[in-house]
Amino acid sequence: MQKVTIKIVALLIISSFLTACGGNQDEKIEEVTEEITDIDSTNQTEYILPSPLQIAELFKSAGLTYIGDITSPKAKVETFNSKNDQKLNFGVYSADMAYCIMNNQTQESINYLNTLRLLSEKLWMTDILSSMGISTRLEANIGNEDSLTYIMADLQMQLDDYLDENGMGYTGSIIFAGAWVETMYLGSKVNESKQNDKLISRLSEQAVILNSLIKSIQQADEDKDFTELIADLENIQKHFARFDEESTEEYILNKEEVKSLSTDITALRNKIIGEKSK
Repeated sequence: MQKVTIKIVALLIISSFLTACGGNQDEKIEEVTEEITDIDSTNQTEYILPSPLQIAELFKSAGLTYIGDITSPKAKVETFNSKNDQKLNFGVYSADMAYCIMNNQTQESINYLNTLRLLSEKLWMTDILSSMGISTRLEANIGNEDSLTYIMADLQMQLDDYLDENGMGYTGSIIFAGAWVETMYLGSKVNESKQNDKLISRLSEQAVILNSLIKSIQQADEDKDFTELIADLENIQKHFARFDEESTEEYILNKEEVKSLSTDITALRNKIIGEKSK
């Protein structure tokens, strides 16, 4: 049986994301989406996916401004009863927290942290949040985006280690799926409010990450618990039909493709959080 390892990469070198905007964004995308296969003789496949914070930072640098009423309602946390829904929405709320941190919304970051704590209790992951004193650290660093970013990265690393140590590595890809969908939703909604070519470029680059995400879930889903989620993500993948990993030309979604992608991302996101599409 093939062993699958999924890593959600934390911001190990955060300074590279927080320095002047003159850095090469293409190099960053390539660095965080690298897929490693055939690692050793055990036929192990490892997928390296970026953390929600990394995607949020890349989107923020492209113009992901803050719109307060588009994040997932915190009150819905009590409605997620199945483990799969809890994992997906842990990712959704993680993305919302990263979005708030990136836009200096410290109190909302703390609010989403408290929401994550409620979900972590249902998922038996309470120790991760309680042992780090994150609420106190967030409050102590109000207005300091760099410090808030380090705190979020620290949380991601602790989560990765916890999942590995408890034989729950596959859970990381499900959590990331929720975070990825939510970040794409946030990006598309901000772009709808004011079209932004740089943001469209970031949305387009997600074709690479989506490919790896689908493969990671497919190979880890031995019990076929995530057949519906895989189908939903493959439906989103259709919007990147023109994408060719072998091409040297820059791949950018056109206006109609962005609109169509936004519609389906919104539908999937609302399905995950249990909200009727408007």
